Amino acid sequence: MNRAIVSLVALLVLLAGCSSLTGGPAGTPTPTPTDTPTATPTPTPGGAEELAPGVTSERIENPVTLIDAHQRGLLADGFVVNQTVTSTYNGEPSNRLNLTLTAGPGGEVAYLNGTSSGFDFEGNESVIVNSVWVNTTHQYNRHIESGSTTYDLQKRLYPAEYFVWFGSLQRDIQFAGTDHEVTSVESGDGLDYITLTATIDRVGNDGVTDTVSTLVVDENGIIRSADVRVDYGEGQTYHTTYEVVQLGAAAPERPAWVDAVPPSASLQLELDVFGFNESSIELVHLYGDAVPEGAIVTVISNGTLYETTLDEPFGDDRRYLWVATDGTLRATADPPSLEAARTLGQEVTVEVHAPDGGELFATSIGRR
Repeated sequence: MNRAIVSLVALLVLLAGCSSLTGGPAGTPTPTPTDTPTATPTPTPGGAEELAPGVTSERIENPVTLIDAHQRGLLADGFVVNQTVTSTYNGEPSNRLNLTLTAGPGGEVAYLNGTSSGFDFEGNESVIVNSVWVNTTHQYNRHIESGSTTYDLQKRLYPAEYFVWFGSLQRDIQFAGTDHEVTSVESGDGLDYITLTATIDRVGNDGVTDTVSTLVVDENGIIRSADVRVDYGEGQTYHTTYEVVQLGAAAPERPAWVDAVPPSASLQLELDVFGFNESSIELVHLYGDAVPEGAIVTVISNGTLYETTLDEPFGDDRRYLWVATDGTLRATADPPSLEAARTLGQEVTVEVHAPDGGELFATSIGRR
């Protein structure tokens, strides 16, 4: 299984993907002092005074300019950003995501912590924690779920700008930014802060207002905070907040858990179960690195754990996992005969671990 940063991205897609806009907070911001030069308001071609890059005294006129200013402002000296995403279903909480990102100057070193909680139809809560530490060459991911911890190590894939934004904030400012109109301008700590609000119909285009978005932008173009609420009707809502809690931040230190990342975490491969009958489980290698020699395969069936060690790398085609009549787990290129194999339970758990203990694959499946 490719355990790359996909696990964290999947959380963002699940919880933030349904957003129509991403906007700003209620209340007056408490900005952190910055050495960024104060911008001088200048007239725009249309005659309106420019209060911040891309923002006039009336609205956001150039979202791309604002986005660029925000991005450059944060990356210049490092930053700390918090974001929350919450949603409800049938009027009850369904998902919540809390994110904190610290990035040093230039975004060369960054550390992201994300905690996601979700509720099933019976009201049971599950919690997933993802931590990502990135340096100039590599990115490390720790994933904690149901008491199990897995790791991923790979070459750095994302530029510094990737860590400035969460979810759909950048996209929505770019494509819906001009809907935001200036509602107030306040001063503090030697800077002007512009509040912009958009109240629009984005769900169903039925003429009913369903989305309220607010941005607080300082005169240098840094989006200090954002808040958006979307009402999809029938008790389904989406709410996200985004806040720059610090401008100017040292590069985050290497977290202690990085030392626990096993070498096998750098393996990039995908396994899956394609078939499961009463005598065998069809484990398929889809792509990527080979499962190394010495890897440990376990199967839990009818409450009993069976284990075997691969005596050669597994990077081609498939292996059939089955329990011989003597109680040993086998992994063979061909399926067993019914006479040679014990009957498997209706539900089984399959796991594959590298010789160093790193998890390469895990799933629980059932059959009728």
